[in-house]
Amino acid sequence: MSGQAQTSPSNSTLDWFEASLRAAARSVNLETRNAPELASAIFRGGEASAQARLEPSELPSAVRGLRIDRYAVLIGLLPEVPSVEALNETLRRYRNQCVVARSYLTANEALDLQLFLIGPRGSEKADEWQSLALIVERDERVARKLAWRRPSNEASDAASFAEFIKRTFLARPWIHDAVFTMAALDNLNKAAAVGDVPRDTVGEWVQLAQTKRDDPAGLVEGLVNAWSRRGQA
Repeated sequence: MSGQAQTSPSNSTLDWFEASLRAAARSVNLETRNAPELASAIFRGGEASAQARLEPSELPSAVRGLRIDRYAVLIGLLPEVPSVEALNETLRRYRNQCVVARSYLTANEALDLQLFLIGPRGSEKADEWQSLALIVERDERVARKLAWRRPSNEASDAASFAEFIKRTFLARPWIHDAVFTMAALDNLNKAAAVGDVPRDTVGEWVQLAQTKRDDPAGLVEGLVNAWSRRGQA
């Protein structure tokens, strides 16, 4: 038997998720740091008091604490068995953990406390897990909760995780690679052909569209002025 410590499957899952979460934060220029106090069994300031400590039976066995910019985040695991009973017990323990975490947060920080729970392998397409994940995410007590249901194939984890991130505070929908172009000038010519817009106005609009591409404010002002002069000799 090797003398090296073996990594448990639950720790491996948490390691992967945490590393991916940190990478997602870096991609949007947010700083991350460990926050083990959020995942502890002791309420803030209660190190010397037994009453300020929760028993292991009241807390989850697998949990990580992180700070991502102004957000406090807990990472945990959903049960392996898709049953309401197992889920309710899991949520109870994680809610207790969130209560401990909140003792280390300011009032404003506590409002943004996030709990990310990882589903078992193959839960992504399982109907029973879809309904259980909804139960998780509708539970707004103590912290906001999101469930990531892992795909059956490990090779799909990265793509699935990227979709999960789109539902979190790390999403940046306003950052994209799309290229916006001017509307087709042919549409203006069609409008002139049927008499909707005077041809001289269309001519001004086309010229403005070609010369004011890098001056949105000037383009808008020019279009409005051209419309106000429409039909004038």
